[in-house]
Amino acid sequence: MRFRRCPICGVPSIIGRLNAWMPNGAVVNLGNRKYRQIFYEADLLPEIRRRISDGLGFPVNRIFYEAERNSVREVVDGLLDNPARRAFLHVLPLKRGAVRFFHRLASLTGTAHSRTIRYKPGRFGEAFIRNPWDLDLMAAVVVGAFEALEGRPYRAFWKEKEDGYILRVEATESKPEISERLQVDYPPLKEGDFRHHLCPRCGVPLQLRNLEWIEEEGLIIDRRRNIRMINWEAHSVRLVIRELVRELGEEVVPIIVDAERERTLRMLKDLGLVGLAEEDRGRLLQEMLSQLPVYGYGLASEVEYTSRGILRVWVDNPYEELLMAGRLGAFYQAVEGRRARIDWMEAGPSTVSYILSPEEGTEVSA
Repeated sequence: MRFRRCPICGVPSIIGRLNAWMPNGAVVNLGNRKYRQIFYEADLLPEIRRRISDGLGFPVNRIFYEAERNSVREVVDGLLDNPARRAFLHVLPLKRGAVRFFHRLASLTGTAHSRTIRYKPGRFGEAFIRNPWDLDLMAAVVVGAFEALEGRPYRAFWKEKEDGYILRVEATESKPEISERLQVDYPPLKEGDFRHHLCPRCGVPLQLRNLEWIEEEGLIIDRRRNIRMINWEAHSVRLVIRELVRELGEEVVPIIVDAERERTLRMLKDLGLVGLAEEDRGRLLQEMLSQLPVYGYGLASEVEYTSRGILRVWVDNPYEELLMAGRLGAFYQAVEGRRARIDWMEAGPSTVSYILSPEEGTEVSA
């Protein structure tokens, strides 16, 4: 399997046929525009899960699993929400075709490379999988897709092989209570006026030329840093963070914010965007903020910077409030050379106001 590339930017042409980059900082699925897409580092959720588990002293895998499972089921179910499509899926060859499409989608999104071993509709499925982005989350993705396709609950089992994994999903009678509680919502998106520099041929931002799709391995690589990325739906990220705070309390908030702050700061250092001369810092901040819409993170619609080192940023349609706080904290640290105290509040429908000020006793190099 190899995707046809755009001859100008080199991105798989199907990316531009499936997604639209909106002027409001969101990337939406053209099959159903309420579904947001984002590009992010593949180890984002696994790292947050590890940090919270280590910090609290007990595993929180189930919250991540059920949130991912429900989000994928909702998204796939919505894409199939058409009487003709539903009728087609009662025809066995077409249902098998839908499963083949799931394999193709895994390579396109950079979550894994997979192929079917056995499939009995309504009963079970087995696939050989290489390079799964994360075992728990990959199982949740497959279970959620099968639940949407078959209309009943499923469960998953992994078996490790020398050159990959076997993932088996089986129909079951019920889901745990936490799964019923984790329902996906779709906040309204605010209008915006950001102008992307789009490829004239396929319509994706030209900055995506930095990404390389290796579909035979199920990978997307940021060539600048040799870091694995995935192109995935944004709703599971919001759902995971929301449930973590609801279930575990406010003590997980600084863990989440600091994880994203440190991750983003590593990225900025790798790209040589820290330690610049003072006269270049304003340009650097604008450059960093302009990258948010490219990856579907939201739109910095207003920015205020004072001589006392206080930065205020209004973000429309943030993909997730806590992760955006951590990202902006890294931007501030790259520009100011010191950590920021970060406060935020809703500033209207679909807008969050972030205030970043010098954290006392943190005169440190970025």
